[in-house]
Amino acid sequence: MINEINNLFISLVDTYSELDKIYKRTSCKLLDDYSYTEMHCIDVIGRIKNPNVTKISTKINMTKGGISKIIKRLLKKNAISSFSNPENKKEIYFKLEENGKIVFREHEKLHKKWNLEQNTFSSQFSGKELKTIQNFLFKYNNFLKEKLNTIKENK
Repeated sequence: MINEINNLFISLVDTYSELDKIYKRTSCKLLDDYSYTEMHCIDVIGRIKNPNVTKISTKINMTKGGISKIIKRLLKKNAISSFSNPENKKEIYFKLEENGKIVFREHEKLHKKWNLEQNTFSSQFSGKELKTIQNFLFKYNNFLKEKLNTIKENK
């Protein structure tokens, strides 16, 4: 039984990734030029007040170094621009430029479409079944996070 569940999870991840790629390709040609992490970074910049590397890294749960690399790519693609606070020149903030605004809107459309489809699919289950699924996925996600942390600590 455990092997079947593990195989289903592998299949689920593969299928989800493939579906995600297809959605991305069919929604807007511009999205082809952006990775998922770049799109999520754009999403955060478009949603929060005074986005900077620290705030973005917290929201996306990535290191500041990783976010800095993404920011450089987004600046090069003219999706975002940077500016500093007149009162504190050391503090650098980001805002969406036209390409970034398009990616932001298209990314939002993809999420809305996906959520609608997820809600339609989920409606076939009872509240009790959904609670069981949620509980299992929550515990499994925590198990994977603990495993990941253990691996990172042992490096």
